Amino acid sequence: MYNYITLGQIRAELLSRLQDAGAVMTPAAEADIFIREALRVLNALTLQPGTVDYVFDFEAGDTWKSLNVAGSPRERTVTDSDIYMQIEAMLMEPMSGGVWTGTNQYDITLISGALQYRRDELLLLSAANVVNLLQPSPLASMRTFLPDSTLNLHRVRWIQADSTQGTPYALGREDIISRNADGVNLSIQPGEPDSWMITADSPLSFDCSCPPNQPGTWDMLASFSGTTLDPPAASLVGIPDDWTPALIYGALADVLSNAPEGRDAARAKYCMSRYEQFKKAIVKMPWLLQAQVGQVSVDTPGFKEMDTQCQNWEVNAPEPVIVVGGVDLIALGPFVTGDTVSTVLTVVGNAPVPVADSDPIQLSRDGVDAILAYAQHVCMFKLGGKTFSVTLPLYEQFEAYCRLKNSMYNALGLFRPDMIQEGGRNDVDDPRFQAEGEK
Repeated sequence: MYNYITLGQIRAELLSRLQDAGAVMTPAAEADIFIREALRVLNALTLQPGTVDYVFDFEAGDTWKSLNVAGSPRERTVTDSDIYMQIEAMLMEPMSGGVWTGTNQYDITLISGALQYRRDELLLLSAANVVNLLQPSPLASMRTFLPDSTLNLHRVRWIQADSTQGTPYALGREDIISRNADGVNLSIQPGEPDSWMITADSPLSFDCSCPPNQPGTWDMLASFSGTTLDPPAASLVGIPDDWTPALIYGALADVLSNAPEGRDAARAKYCMSRYEQFKKAIVKMPWLLQAQVGQVSVDTPGFKEMDTQCQNWEVNAPEPVIVVGGVDLIALGPFVTGDTVSTVLTVVGNAPVPVADSDPIQLSRDGVDAILAYAQHVCMFKLGGKTFSVTLPLYEQFEAYCRLKNSMYNALGLFRPDMIQEGGRNDVDDPRFQAEGEK
């Protein structure tokens, strides 16, 4: 644990750089917000200093479990009210959260709407809100309709109501052309479905290869949108804490492009550039590095890999394995039927962010200048124009530091690039998006 510098001390250094030692133009609360943002972005881009071992138990009856729970290093704690406060500061408006007390240039409805749209886009990109959805399968039809909060469907498994009629199994995914190649009359012949496909109503419905010939349940993994934001009530935004700065810049890009009186094309372009950077990175968001069960290291494959290698691994997995369903969503295969099974997961925890002036900053000494450069740059955003643009080299300095740290960490291990993508193996076996340039 680092103890050499506190929040109060690093804030004083930031205010000195801003030539505002009395915190007149940049109040202490505002300076603290930008210091925390810098620490979060550093952790998101370099995984430091938030990598921790987390004891996570599976009880009898547990299936898919989320790491987004109280006390977890991956708990999501940032609310829309927190983000409104920062956006208000960056627009030089009173920091009043979800109750707008500022000028007529902007309003909370505009900001909230932009925030919600960007949040759901990032949830789609990152698979950071994958849920286990159970729904009855139809008998007379091969089509199943999904809730309108569905962003994407990842997995479909069929569980027969009568277990004597067969064991559950995961369906493969295909499209209507490949299905019709096996027979154009399959859709009217009841049987045991072996595949699923998104068709005309993407992604709010899917078709299976034939109408099921017996009652059953679809056991699915689907990406869902987040909760509806309704200020002034505070709501958790649902994005991992260290990636919430992406929401801020995405929302600001919209606000500064569309506010009738507060339009600012230059800053909107800057914000969109930052947002696009985050979008590219969040698709490969590192979060799970390794796992142990009973002090023995185990594999951490995605569900696609397990479904291919061991059908019904939920029961038949020959040895313990942590199966990844999405960011922060895992299962222990085989499912626990007896005593509690304790696992140790090495995860990228939330960046430790200071609250009180006496809280030590969890940052190695070589990173202080980069954090101050980032915070100084963002503090100047509210001034706009040339006053802000001349601070762009400070942001570039921060980026260069992140590249340096990643280069150093990569040199320390042979397989670090593979290790940090352990939680994303589903995207290797079954990409969610077409690669750029593919047709």
